[in-house]
Order: sequence, then structure tokens, then C-alpha cells
Amino acid sequence: MGDLNTAPPYDALSYVWGTELNPDPILCNGVNMTVTKQLADALRHLRRYPGWGSVLPWPKDHPLCSGRNAWNGFARNRHEHHKDSIGEQEVLLWVDALCINQEDATERADQVKMMGKIYAQASNVKIWLGKEDKETPNFVTSKSTMGPPGTYDIYTALSAMQNAQFDAGRKNNFHIGNYGKVPIVLSFIAQALRNASGPKNRLATIRPVEDSAHRNIAYGFPPSHAPEWSVVREFFTNPWFERVWCVQEAVLASNATALIGEWEIDWTAIGRAAVWFRSKGYAVPAVLKYQLRDHQDLLPVSKPASAWDLCSRPDKKVPLLDLLHEFRNRLATNPVDKVYAAFGMAAELSRTEKDGFHELVEPNYTSKTVLDVYRDIAKFLIIEHGNLAVLSHAGASPQSEWPSWAPDWRHDKASNALSTTSSTSAYNTTGTQPLAIDISNKVNSISLQGIEVDTIIAYGDRLASYGFGFVTYQEEVDFVKMAWALFSQRPPDTFASNTYDDAAAAFIQTLTAGLSNNNRLVSEDPSFQADALHWFAQHTPRMLPGATLLQRLKWSVHESPDSGRFHEAFVRACVDRRFFVTRKGYIGIGPDTMNEGDVITILFGGRVPYLLQPVGASYKFLGECYVPGLMGGEAVQRWKDEGSKRNFFDLV
Repeated sequence: MGDLNTAPPYDALSYVWGTELNPDPILCNGVNMTVTKQLADALRHLRRYPGWGSVLPWPKDHPLCSGRNAWNGFARNRHEHHKDSIGEQEVLLWVDALCINQEDATERADQVKMMGKIYAQASNVKIWLGKEDKETPNFVTSKSTMGPPGTYDIYTALSAMQNAQFDAGRKNNFHIGNYGKVPIVLSFIAQALRNASGPKNRLATIRPVEDSAHRNIAYGFPPSHAPEWSVVREFFTNPWFERVWCVQEAVLASNATALIGEWEIDWTAIGRAAVWFRSKGYAVPAVLKYQLRDHQDLLPVSKPASAWDLCSRPDKKVPLLDLLHEFRNRLATNPVDKVYAAFGMAAELSRTEKDGFHELVEPNYTSKTVLDVYRDIAKFLIIEHGNLAVLSHAGASPQSEWPSWAPDWRHDKASNALSTTSSTSAYNTTGTQPLAIDISNKVNSISLQGIEVDTIIAYGDRLASYGFGFVTYQEEVDFVKMAWALFSQRPPDTFASNTYDDAAAAFIQTLTAGLSNNNRLVSEDPSFQADALHWFAQHTPRMLPGATLLQRLKWSVHESPDSGRFHEAFVRACVDRRFFVTRKGYIGIGPDTMNEGDVITILFGGRVPYLLQPVGASYKFLGECYVPGLMGGEAVQRWKDEGSKRNFFDLV
């Protein structure tokens, strides 16, 4: 493509390449080109002649006509188009596999710099989700067009999802699944959108969100065992939702339309519905470290929902670190694209068209390895922002030669980051002390100024939690019991008194990293400690020997206690971490790779303490810690009072 500023109107294609090649080449500008089967299918669908001209229009009383259904306004079928529709007009189409010389690494790197603008300037981004499965789902019988006994009839139980008026006989003997799976999906999306735009559902609020049976009735959905949920789940597991490049292509589009077979669905509707499902407890987490024991009506909507969150940003510019975190659990054929696919949306790179790229982030597919790209992006973020926020995403890499301080974005981080955008104001271990970096002659090392605070003397087992849901598992109870045993036997501490209330508060604060389930400081959430103590009364009633019978009774009858609030905050903070005690009597939670003798440090420019492992004269970075008594700059103030001796830690 030439100068984008003078380009004629065009559409852009967003799709998953796939690995299967189309058996026949296509003719592009007079040249035979081999393409993947996915691209061939998309081009075949999008071609105007003879494709669109050969489509027979539906009669106006067809059961799936959008004007007669709940999806009217956001979805339509190509059979509803007539010869005078816009579908007959020729439109230029931009396709990455054809418009970029994929064999030329230099051209690919140059195009990466333009990719955001290409999709932002397109008249419409066509999202190809693949061919449509038109077969009637096996739970819809062909005899009576009804599901087998006991199964859910989407028209009978969810009449609000269908605006069409059927005579009594037809309505009672009609299942929309007779026309394939997409109409079922559209009905669920329509109901989610209706719920999202409607008034507050008071019926839904009278029961806890974990009561899925009540929740589904209140929101107009079938019961958890209804087979229609599997159809919706299958739709949201489409590979397109997993790919890193697809996020930018949808987010930057001024107008985007998803295509699945002969159906067109506004991307806006898919994104908004996914966000609503996530907000009401239907979402499977984006990362599952352990297999869910029960998922029934849970949906894999976390990734489309987070993509829509990015679409909803006013200027569609996002901090680069947030994008890298978002892309970590998405798929990329080339791992460096987990970085490059973020550039079109990164706030820090919004002026590159005018100022050019910093040498640390210049796209390079030839001379840079994956390690080089990931290490340099970490250095760029530290220098650009003057802080160590990127270290919160680092952890043990499977590769021994990998710099311990540089996040390996190819692999999930074992634990959730403590220092995030939502917790920025909660932690401030370095006070006003600025970042200080020393020059290192080792390309994979970084030398940071800081303070050595204490060393680990004992720690418990790693928390292996399912990390989701409202059920407390035995692994979680065992973790808390072991943590309490360590807490009770710790050396005399310097940050809390020996009263029961102070000890209980410190213990709860540590297990939740100081934040409630809604990211408020535990100390500023009046009901959270009572809710936490109610969880203890339910699951470990004999673990707090300092509590009087009257106190226990008070917790057990606490007005509207919600022990799930503590459970959610505790699991989020502690999953894949260990509880520890230090030589000076501090307690905390930290990375599961810890050993006795590892050093708790405050590195200037970081918002949380970090655990380092001595390796000769250098240190291996292990990860973040939460330590009550260190989170507000106390150690830095003592360091200043004692004379501010300079100390640099060489991280390798």
C-alpha cells in the first residue's frame, strides 16, 4: 500500500492465519500466490461476484430475518441483502498476507510501524471467524423440533429473547437451533445486551452471585445444565479471540464487523455482551492454572471482554505495560509479536510517526532474538517511566540463560502481579526516593540502587488454588493453617503489638496483600475484616485461639456476612505464593521459588518489596513481596535517618 494519507477507501481483513494451506493458489495482481485455507475461505466469502450476486434473498417472513428477531440492530444474514444493497459494490481489501512481503523481514518490520494506522483508517474491519456450522445441534430432535425431555426450549423459557410472534402451535414446537448454532449465540448476545441496557435487576441481587440457578432465572437465561450454553461457549472459544494481532485490529477499527459463515455481527455487540457476562460472574478467568471442577454455564469471555475494554478507551491509547500484560496469555506465531502487536495502541509510542522509534523498541525481525526484544522492552519501560513497574511481571523463566528481571511474555507468570494500575495508590515502599540505575557492562544485567531489609528464615508450602469461584478448597484451608502456625511462632516483631486484634488484622492484611476484593485498602474497608473473620469461623474455627467465644459468636452472626469477599482477595493475592517469616520478625507473602537466606530488598523506583537470591556478587530476581511494615516507605525513612549509604544490586 502506498501513502495512507492519499489511499482510496478500503476495508481491512482481521483473521487467524492457520497452518493449513489452500490446495489451489489465488491470482493476485496477475501473480499466483499460495495462501492459507483460512484466508482462501474469507476471500471466497467476501468476493462480490459471483458470491453476493448468487445469494437468494429470504422472504420477509423467514424465521431468521433480523427484523423479526431479538438480534435486530446488531446482526444480519447475507440472505437478507438484495441486489441493490451495498454488498454489490466493489471495495478494496487490505490483507496482511498479500499486502506485505512476508519473505522480507525488513519490510515486515517497516509495516509493523504502520499497522495501527492501517486498521484505524480502514472503512470497515472485517473479522473472519470462519465457516458456519449449519447442522442442527444434537440436543434438538428432528422429529418434533423440540429438545429431548428435560432439555431447554429457547423460545419457551426465554420468550423475551425473541420478538417474533408465532402462533401457539408453532411457538411450542420450534427451537431456533433447527437453523444452526449461530442463531442460538445471537439470542444469548441479545439477552445480555438487553440486561446491560436495562434498569438494575433487583431480583438478581436478592441472592449471592454464586447462586447460578437464581442468577440465570433473574437474567432470563436457561439453567446451567442447558445444552445451549455449550454452543455459546464454543463461539467464544473461536481462535480469533486468542490472537495478539487481532486485538489491535479490532480496537483501532472505526467500524468492525464479525463474519461467521453467512452471518454478519457487529463487533460492538460481541464486546459489550462479553463485558456484561464477565461482570455478572459468568466468565472463566483468562488464565486457569488448574482445571475447573465445575464450569457448566461459565463462558470464556474474558479475552473478548478485555479487548472491548480497550475499545472503550476514549483515545484508544493504553500504557504499554498494560498491553504486554494483556497479550501475555494470547497467542502469537512469532513470540516477538507479543511486543510488536502492542505498538499501535501504546501510549508511549503515540509520537513515533513524528519522532521515530527509540532504539530499544525499533521493530527488528532479523538481528534481534526473542530475549533481545523482551529485555530491551523492559529496559525501555524502566527508563521511559523512571520506575520498576515492569519487575512486577517478572518471575522464573523456564530458560536458564534468561535475565531474571526481564519478563518472559511467552509464559504465564506463576502468580498475579501485586503492583498493578489498580493498586498504584496502595503501595509506596520507596516514598519519594527516585529510581537510580548504575551502568553495567553486561548486556543482560541491570544494576539498581536499594536497601537490604531482611532475610527469609522460614516459609510454608505454595498455595495451589483453583483461583476461581466461591468454593473454598482444602488446599486453601491448609495454606492458611500453615501460615498461622508460622505467624504464631515468628520472632518478636517490630510492626504490630501483641494484642489479639492487631495480630488478626496483620494476618488478614498479609493474606490479602492489604487489599479487599474490590481493591480498597483493607484498613479503609469497614466491613472487610469482619467478613474475613467470618471466613475463619466457617473454615478454621479453632485456628484463632486468642478470640473469645463472644467474638466468635459476633463474627458468626455478623449482619449479612460475606466470607466470599475475603476468599476472593486471599486467593488473588496468595495463589502460587508462599507465606514467610524473616529474621527480624516480619511476615509476608512472596514468590514460590524462595529459599532460606533469600534477601528482602527495597529497590528504588519500585512500589513493593522484592525478593532477591544471592548468586556470587550478583543477585537473581525472584519476584514481588507483600510485607506489612514495609509498604509505606518505612525502610527508606530509616535508611535516610541512618546516613543513606549507597548500595547497588546487580540483577542477572
